[in-house]
Amino acid sequence: MTLIDYADSYCTTIGGSRGYREQLRVLCRRLPWQVHELDPERISEYLTHALRHLSPSTVQNHRRMLATLYRRAVRDGLAAKSTSEICRVKCPPKIIRAWTLEELRRLLDCAYEMPGGTVKNPCHYKTLLPAWILVGYSSGLRRGDMLEIRWDSLRGNRLQVVMSKTAQPHVCVLDDAALESMASLPRYDRLIFGSIITRDRIQRVMRRLINQAGLDGTGKWLRRSSATYAELSGMSATFQLGHLTPGLAYKHYVDKVILSELRQPVPSIPMAAHWTPRIASGS
Repeated sequence: MTLIDYADSYCTTIGGSRGYREQLRVLCRRLPWQVHELDPERISEYLTHALRHLSPSTVQNHRRMLATLYRRAVRDGLAAKSTSEICRVKCPPKIIRAWTLEELRRLLDCAYEMPGGTVKNPCHYKTLLPAWILVGYSSGLRRGDMLEIRWDSLRGNRLQVVMSKTAQPHVCVLDDAALESMASLPRYDRLIFGSIITRDRIQRVMRRLINQAGLDGTGKWLRRSSATYAELSGMSATFQLGHLTPGLAYKHYVDKVILSELRQPVPSIPMAAHWTPRIASGS
């Protein structure tokens, strides 16, 4: 059995999401292996080579997926158990940036003035984009999940979705601004955003909007800001984003600088009454 066929079979067995299945397929297309060829030495050799042209974070993710397939293949009797270990992949910690509330306000101001709109199912961008920003920030949903949310999934200010990446149900609690902005959208079918705009189109339009607002980042920063301000408000970023792995949201989505807004500096060192700052002279 080829590795890609085994990966498909594994995803079917565990009920893996479409996103996870596609990640495995993309990786396995790089590796024309049979399942019985899976072993720590071969995997380590691939990882070492991959580090020459892929980022450490990508290779680290490949290691995680290959280790999972290897352990499963050993359990299924399709690969030989080895005492060797798969090599570690060091990945420097990434500095996470999110938009502040002031930057989100600037983005919204530009969105309300955005010219143009969608064609097939017409909607002005000045109506669509503020709703996208407000719902994206309030819910913390990924772009793909945003496009799949339905009108009949709303119950008051609760929005229940099945996360595409984990295939698990998740409930978002939306604020009043998000609810009001959704109510202003035209209804074409059961999908709230997906009936108006496509995945590629919203990505391009958001990129243009972000540039016009003079901001850094991408549309994914809405999710980061949602996680960051959830933590800052005493809520859990893990629950806000619907993650299954504890600590994952804090590590990869929370802006630590924004999170420190409520902190105060440590007490100052007592200085003599006559002390004044001195500017060091050059040598």
